[in-house]
Amino acid sequence: MEDSLKIIQRKKRKSYNIAGHAHELTFSCYYQYDYLKNPLCCRLFMNELSTARIKYKFYLWAYVLMPTHVHLLLYPYKSNYNISTILQSIKGKMSTSYRYLLSKNNPELFRKMCIKIRRKDIFRFWQVGGSFDRNLRNAKAAHSSINYIEGNPVRAGLVEYPEDWKWSSARARKYQKGLIPDDFGIPVLMK
Repeated sequence: MEDSLKIIQRKKRKSYNIAGHAHELTFSCYYQYDYLKNPLCCRLFMNELSTARIKYKFYLWAYVLMPTHVHLLLYPYKSNYNISTILQSIKGKMSTSYRYLLSKNNPELFRKMCIKIRRKDIFRFWQVGGSFDRNLRNAKAAHSSINYIEGNPVRAGLVEYPEDWKWSSARARKYQKGLIPDDFGIPVLMK
């Protein structure tokens, strides 16, 4: 009985919904599996991110989809917002869409992505709880975060330059293709 309770417990992610702050978000695929190597997963995620940007009224300053995790830098421009709701919407809708497609087109992989909880198969794409949310409130922190996020594929040895990674704001910004990040709203970095 105690073991089943441990499965249900989640690490809590502290979020502070403060007007004028950007949010650097990081979250992982279930058990760090490389689900985001699949271009279909990446396209579904990018579609949900694009939809959420309009629905929840935030600027998307930077993003990168790595094989096992995602980094985002968002700036909600409404004074009342809930970063947890934004994140749950993006992750939940993407996961639901992928689950549906997978169950129809690749039932074997679908079953592999399910875990048993109380005799029921539950589809898991994202790691439960424990994601990272850091509030940023000045230009130096925002630009540092953009560089960190967009530099992830280079540090991982996947590409030589940030703009070479297909699923990143660095590439979209340079080539003006895909989900282009919002450059307006980013505070000017004074040197």
